Amino acid sequence: SRIFYSSVEERPRIMNLASRNSLTFTGIGLALGLFASRAISVASASAGTRAPAALTLHLYDHCPFCIRIELILCRLNIPYDRVVYGYGQGAGADRKGYDESGGPVALTGKKMLPVLEMGGRKYSESLEIVGLVQSWAGCPSLPCSSSPGRLNSWKKEFGPVKSALVRPRIVKLTNLKDWSDPRDVEYAKNKYINAGFDYDASLAESQKLKEEATRLLKELDTTVLMGGSDSGPVSVNEYGWGIDDLCLLPDLRSLTVVAGVEWPERIRRYLTESFDDRKCPGELYDKWAVE
Repeated sequence: SRIFYSSVEERPRIMNLASRNSLTFTGIGLALGLFASRAISVASASAGTRAPAALTLHLYDHCPFCIRIELILCRLNIPYDRVVYGYGQGAGADRKGYDESGGPVALTGKKMLPVLEMGGRKYSESLEIVGLVQSWAGCPSLPCSSSPGRLNSWKKEFGPVKSALVRPRIVKLTNLKDWSDPRDVEYAKNKYINAGFDYDASLAESQKLKEEATRLLKELDTTVLMGGSDSGPVSVNEYGWGIDDLCLLPDLRSLTVVAGVEWPERIRRYLTESFDDRKCPGELYDKWAVE
């Protein structure tokens, strides 16, 4: 549809489990800084062009990279069509997928999202799309990623814990197009098991992982988020909302699928300000949260 907007001893063991179940996080700060710089260059190269009349965003609802694009489109009140795909569509049968030439593959030849389509052209790589959007006339530029050390250090701890909690639960949200076909769930599980993820071990450690996530959210609140008073808008940096927030918020949204995690009030407000208050179609998962 078209959318318009007006305990300490346990920690080493838990972290070891989470790290085994995580993709590599090495160099995350450098990568974010590089992508942000590329995004700014896109914006500078085409500054002043008008936003096209018709935009289509192709995405997975559970994908943090895709949600980055929704966040900025919502923030800038830019209308677009939203097309969601099954996660296994476009993958080969050898990877437990289906419709090998369909879904995202039919768009760009690759099983990769997001894709922003406009005027017959298709754009991928989330932060380059962000830079493109900011290049349109009348769209304010977001402060580029400063990749503060406190944020990067926190992400290195949070990422593995989030993955260990989210992966076994997100596939249970069969109300989402991402997982509406059982083959989508089968594809996802096969993908991550082959990458070394242990679903049973993660579920067995759920309570300890939830406690670790709760600790990390408290740390985020007290030592990482510098912007916003007790009642004002929350942001990573004191100068306000920017690329660092755009990259952090989708990961926090993913964690809302996990029931039993304790959220500091300011972090909940941070999410609400960016998703609910702006009527972003990428909803928070609280109402479907899984134990």
